[in-house]
Amino acid sequence: PKLPTMDVYIVPKHIYEGIEVAEDYEALDGVASGQYSLKEWRSGQDWTMVKNPNWFGRDNGIDQVIFRVFTNGDAMAAALQSGEIDAAHEVPASAFQLLEGDDNIVTVAGMQGGFTQLALNGMAAGVGDGHPALQDLDVRHAIFYSIDRDVLFERVALGIGKVGTTYSPSADPTWIPDLGDENFGYDPARSNQMLDDAGYIDTDGDGIREMPGGGQPLNFRFAQRSESAYGGSLHEFITGWLSDIGIATTISVFDDAQLGEALYSGTYDLFIWGWTPFVDPDPMLSYQTCEQLTTDPETPGSNDSNWCSPEYDALYEQQKVELDPVRRREIVAEMLRLFNRESTYLVLLQDADTQAYRTDRFEGWLQQPAGSGPVLFSNSSPSYANLSVIGAESEPVATQPDGTQPAADSSADGQVIGTANPPTGTDEATESVESSAASDEAATSGESDGGSNTGLIVGIIAAVLVIGGLGIWATRRKQSADDRE
Repeated sequence: PKLPTMDVYIVPKHIYEGIEVAEDYEALDGVASGQYSLKEWRSGQDWTMVKNPNWFGRDNGIDQVIFRVFTNGDAMAAALQSGEIDAAHEVPASAFQLLEGDDNIVTVAGMQGGFTQLALNGMAAGVGDGHPALQDLDVRHAIFYSIDRDVLFERVALGIGKVGTTYSPSADPTWIPDLGDENFGYDPARSNQMLDDAGYIDTDGDGIREMPGGGQPLNFRFAQRSESAYGGSLHEFITGWLSDIGIATTISVFDDAQLGEALYSGTYDLFIWGWTPFVDPDPMLSYQTCEQLTTDPETPGSNDSNWCSPEYDALYEQQKVELDPVRRREIVAEMLRLFNRESTYLVLLQDADTQAYRTDRFEGWLQQPAGSGPVLFSNSSPSYANLSVIGAESEPVATQPDGTQPAADSSADGQVIGTANPPTGTDEATESVESSAASDEAATSGESDGGSNTGLIVGIIAAVLVIGGLGIWATRRKQSADDRE
């Protein structure tokens, strides 16, 4: 069933046959099958794409696209307002709200399945030293009921995106089932009662519960991502709510590489990160199988919450070969409900790709998915081929798949796009964006992720993009230590 959306890049034989390991191909040689090919890449600064002379599609009159990396999202927004760049990716929430009032700028909160989650160490892999209380389902449920996701959406995400529900396996939101009463609404009284009934009592009056029968206090190591745009705010709210139900936390700050090492070694209790999925749900579903558990830190898997369920694995094998689309959706929904009940991930926010573009030089921006997705760094990046210089003679721009007009206009002969603060490191984020632009596809996912995980990347964290004769500038968004989001 995954064949229609196989995310496989095609490389000429004479390029690939001399490479022993696929990962050794850096893709910096200008090979491209899309509208643009890579001309130059300066790590952590910018990269330039030029028109591919062998491109078979329409000529949109844009000869060059420059991606410029911004380390400050507010500076990126200011560059967009001044016309220094034509489009921006991963605009900070506060700047995004200001840009909404600019008559020359269109803002897009594009949804394509990305999410931010609180993860708990389930200890199934047998590696590491996670807190034993987290193996108790009552404790995990109590933690989830103590967190007010509506507040996080309004106060941290500033109402951009959506409130989290459960694990999102696809850019298509219809794969997420309706959880009904299993959606873990905010109910701290219920949390306290569950912990009391399970024997987690504060016996010494210090405000922190202990394991049943006394002994080890419920003090969890909470890993905070330094490369997260709002990780600090999320931690502040969540640690406060946990304290209200008698659970203490000790916060340590990690960059993405350090956090990845902690996850692979199992030396953590809680962490916040995120993912951006592929179009087909199979890859995201595979990350939570027992096969993806890390048993050796030198060969890490993607199952970063150390959870393992033979029932989930059996359902995964079923959906992987089920050709009836209705039945396959039923199986996937059953998997996601099971994963939600087991509760090693609490999806806090459904993340939006906050983008913005000017309307004075280019037109023809297309959202993907149509009507709800971003206009840049989507799974096939339709905007690049569809853009036109305003006032220039060219073929008419396309309509959205639903028959409506494109999402908006934008830059001019050369475009500049800005992105800010890549999640898994500037170099990795840049490489993903370069590959996606060169092949008219956006590199994707994982966060683990946000970091991100593997596949095509859709998000850029704190980055600015510029498209046009000058170029496009961008960065990407989060996930795993390698290619998470």
